[in-house]
Amino acid sequence: MKIISIKKSAEFQKISKKSDKFYSKTVLLLSSPSPQNYLFNPEQSKNAKDFCRVGYTVAKTVSKSAVVRNLAKRRLREIFRAIAPKFVKKNHDYVVIARREIVDADFAKISADLQFCLKRIHNPNNNSSQPKIVKNDR
Repeated sequence: MKIISIKKSAEFQKISKKSDKFYSKTVLLLSSPSPQNYLFNPEQSKNAKDFCRVGYTVAKTVSKSAVVRNLAKRRLREIFRAIAPKFVKKNHDYVVIARREIVDADFAKISADLQFCLKRIHNPNNNSSQPKIVKNDR
């Protein structure tokens, strides 16, 4: 499966408005189906291959240091790349937002949290005392 980066602010905002949200201690995950214009290429009359789009956000509230924020973003990218084939739905958009606790967390903890969020965001019927899912119907 191909992973496409989301880079435009407008796309981040669209996803945040009409997405399912799930959080853990170190990350917040937003997910929504990809827009139709990514699913079909009218010039070549072809359907898109298996893909997902993902964007990463690490705010200054996580750390004032750009070095620390970039480290968190690199870790998130690598973890998502490693676990995407197993847990990601094709033709979906994801935004991974780092929380303040990501600074002190190790790689294994961040990976476990992101896997947990991906499992639960696509299967919200599991009852647990873990973090909650929030659905937006806009």
